[in-house]
Amino acid sequence: MSKVQLQKLIDDLAEAMRQRDRLLFDEEYPHELGKPSSPKQIATLERILGKPMPPSYRAFLELHNGWNKFDGGAKLLAVEDQGSAWVKKRLEDLDTLFYEEEEGENPFKEGAIPVLLGEDELNFLVLDPRTVRQNGEMDFIQFDLTEEEERFKDFTSFLEHKLNLTREIIDDQMKGSSDEQEE
Repeated sequence: MSKVQLQKLIDDLAEAMRQRDRLLFDEEYPHELGKPSSPKQIATLERILGKPMPPSYRAFLELHNGWNKFDGGAKLLAVEDQGSAWVKKRLEDLDTLFYEEEEGENPFKEGAIPVLLGEDELNFLVLDPRTVRQNGEMDFIQFDLTEEEERFKDFTSFLEHKLNLTREIIDDQMKGSSDEQEE
């Protein structure tokens, strides 16, 4: 996917989120996209990951260094968030949960880095560096606490999935609104 196509996907998703907010909450919430990441910021993230960034995620970062309020209180992390106190604390909390559950594999112990994370959110997304394919892409894995929910072959697939879910919510709300008006 070209950067132009990726930016259109991002714009479509942002607009769908605003529409969903208007339907669900009668107001729009800020879903702030970060400014483009610098090559130095991307190199920092690659050092943390221990590998080159997957092309789809690199393209996103080159357009936007993070996305605040992406999913409730969770955000697509900016490069600087990786070393922040709140992210470290959240990863410690998740590590404890993985240990207590004794189910599933702790992705962070296996070298995964958080991509979508919130201080109190149950869902999070990681980039799994163990899944590098020939094209440089890696799996993005969505978790609900310690349970793996879904795997995406690249970051673009995750964004497309989020757009489809958001559009489904909008459709459901629009149909619900029509039904209520008929009564």
